[in-house]
Amino acid sequence: MTAPKGGYFGKILEIDLTKQKYKTLKISDGMYRKYIGGAGMGDYFLLNRLKANHDPYAEDSFVFFGVGPLNGTYCVSTRVSIVNKSPYTGLMSHAEVGGHLGNEIKWAGWDGILIKGKSRKPVYLYIKDDKVEFRNAGKIWGKDTAATDEMILEDLKDPYVRVVCIGPAGENGVPYAALIVERFRAAGRTATGALMGNKKLKAIAVRGTKAVPVVDNKRFYPAAEAAKQLAVDKEGWQGIKRWGTAGLLELKHWVSGSLITKNFQTTWYPDIEYIGAEEANRTFWKRHVACPHCPVHCMKVGVVRGGKYDGLIAEGPDYETGGLLGSNLGVSDFGEMMGGIEMCDAMGLDAISTGGSIVFAMECIQRGALTPADLDCINLEWGDTDAIVEMIRKIAYKDGKAGKLLAKGVRQMAKEIGKGSEAYACHVKGKEMAAHDPRGDKKRAYSYALGTCGGDHHEGTSPSTLARWAMLNSLVMCSFVGGYPWKGETPGVFVSMLNPLCGWNMTGDEYWTTAKRIITMERCFNAREGLSRKDDTLPKRFLMEKLPEGPKKGAVVTPAEMKKMQDEVYAYFGWDDNGFPKEKTLKSLGLGYLINDVSKAKKAL
Repeated sequence: MTAPKGGYFGKILEIDLTKQKYKTLKISDGMYRKYIGGAGMGDYFLLNRLKANHDPYAEDSFVFFGVGPLNGTYCVSTRVSIVNKSPYTGLMSHAEVGGHLGNEIKWAGWDGILIKGKSRKPVYLYIKDDKVEFRNAGKIWGKDTAATDEMILEDLKDPYVRVVCIGPAGENGVPYAALIVERFRAAGRTATGALMGNKKLKAIAVRGTKAVPVVDNKRFYPAAEAAKQLAVDKEGWQGIKRWGTAGLLELKHWVSGSLITKNFQTTWYPDIEYIGAEEANRTFWKRHVACPHCPVHCMKVGVVRGGKYDGLIAEGPDYETGGLLGSNLGVSDFGEMMGGIEMCDAMGLDAISTGGSIVFAMECIQRGALTPADLDCINLEWGDTDAIVEMIRKIAYKDGKAGKLLAKGVRQMAKEIGKGSEAYACHVKGKEMAAHDPRGDKKRAYSYALGTCGGDHHEGTSPSTLARWAMLNSLVMCSFVGGYPWKGETPGVFVSMLNPLCGWNMTGDEYWTTAKRIITMERCFNAREGLSRKDDTLPKRFLMEKLPEGPKKGAVVTPAEMKKMQDEVYAYFGWDDNGFPKEKTLKSLGLGYLINDVSKAKKAL
């Protein structure tokens, strides 16, 4: 086994919560070159450690925090990828989140952290370089995420420690509970919060002091500097630097015709002027916020001035939270929308699934499938922020009939409610959809329907961008600096950094082969869980109901368009007509060991 020369430390930290022990997994340079890191390495561990239909809550199930070769270096804007089998969807899931956590893991000398087992009592992990401490979390169990972060920093007396934690939602097993990183950043969409709660793991605190090895810094540094300058010169949406993703709220309403509004009943919401970026700029924002070494600074921190949330300090809104907890719910008061967003973060809830579940209940009331009596006498009306915030709290604690019902999410809610509610249950593969209506933004259907995780907005908008995003998630680099702006410069700009950093001679062809390998691994895992072509589609609403108003009035995703997208993706990656990777494809990608698994999945179809 050849050890890596640069870009990696050649080791992954494996922690067993049951035994309160840890060990080092040695990883070869060849393994890294084949799977890169981040999501790709997490995919490898999931495929090789878990069998088909494995219980995500089993003691040997695990959560993987993965970093890539570029973390902790001069490369611009690196992140962390969190990979696990989702107890919410039953599928392979990955979430990428910014902040400093990924770099801190790398500086601690690790290329990833794999956590398995279950603690008998609440604990949090303190990882400082090679040392791991299992600390009593009894005093912080039950606390919200903001208090948890503050209490751990106070306990460790080190302001440079980076904390990722769960809130009450994860502790109470809400299946779409999220992780909150460094107070304001959410890693949602993977149900990792529920897994950590099941493991009695409240938080992970990381501090590192090591330097990442570089094979040829004379070549790497100029390449990394050029990559950063490219992000400055060619950043796909210059407006993101000025407005953050909140600027998309107005754009998606007035121009694109794809703003999520009232459970995708429409995309037209003129009140967007009261909750969008311009209102945030006038009344809320105080400063830009950036991930390490990032010129885009897409996030903004502010303070609510006036109203019932006067004095609330928060980060945002971004497009997804502003959409799901703003226009989606009929909210037209900016401060009250920020109160709902902050409540989601404090409780440790995925804001997308939370907003999707609440709005589904709203439409059920609208159409007579539910009554306030079914929801603890809470009358969920459009724009009623008091009811919305109370419902967020109920979901986190599974409080009452309402909390228990909405904590199950849209797919299970529709099954239990019935009365025709399945027709407007907007989820893909069991997960609520993000804030882009695919009738107005048809390319988004590739991500929702054909991305690995289902319902996600950020997995690619064409076959080739599905591959591009797979590499970004494995290199663990932000798409705003490495995906959207580089486009034609990909993969050259990455290869020019990876080769001198790692001592490789990677070519552009190898880069794209690696991307296809990672996507195909994810497909194999999900195929073992029963997924096939029948699942790679959108909810009925988008295929049958035309947009009633707005810039894209009359738009619908036709069955022919959906079929074309499926066919394009399957052909690009070398999968058959049912979406199963072909035997020759698996062999060509070095994944021959998965042939039997795929064959069994095909027979079970």
